[in-house]
Amino acid sequence: MASIMPYEVVSWEKLFWFLKFLIPKLIIADPQQDALDELLNAVDLSTYGLERVKLNASIGLDASVTEVDPQNPKPRGAHGGDKDGDSLDDIIESFNKRWFQGWEATPDEQRVKLIQLAQKVAAHPDFKEKYEENADAQNREIAFNKIFDEVMGKQRRNELDLYRLLSKDASFKVPMMETLKRLLRA
Repeated sequence: MASIMPYEVVSWEKLFWFLKFLIPKLIIADPQQDALDELLNAVDLSTYGLERVKLNASIGLDASVTEVDPQNPKPRGAHGGDKDGDSLDDIIESFNKRWFQGWEATPDEQRVKLIQLAQKVAAHPDFKEKYEENADAQNREIAFNKIFDEVMGKQRRNELDLYRLLSKDASFKVPMMETLKRLLRA
């Protein structure tokens, strides 16, 4: 997952730790719970218990060398058991469908446009002073967001599909900005 999702998003990490401790404390009111409790109380589970008939009994095993075959040497998932595809290709394909569904460009065009966008962000007059040389992480983030929005505002006529995606989908904008930051660090 680390290769397809940005792992430097602090807000996602904070949300993970908050929800990790919050979810077990949530009370779920289930109207079917009383019926399940009544069913469990109605069944006497002690009648289904094992009964010991012999004491100190032993089981004899064959002394010859044997080999046990696995139950299923080639396990398959429940869905698409007859399909022999590469799971990494499936992950990448679903990722591309999710994030680049509305961007009408080939992968090579997307790469070129992304590099050009990173160059325009780096050429912004405030980039060096407010982003690169700024030691405060919070102010750097604010400055980068402002620079990114200004550059995309100027490029919206040239990259209308990309601008629409960024303005509609915040979950697309965050990974796009993180990718640009990684490109600019390299």
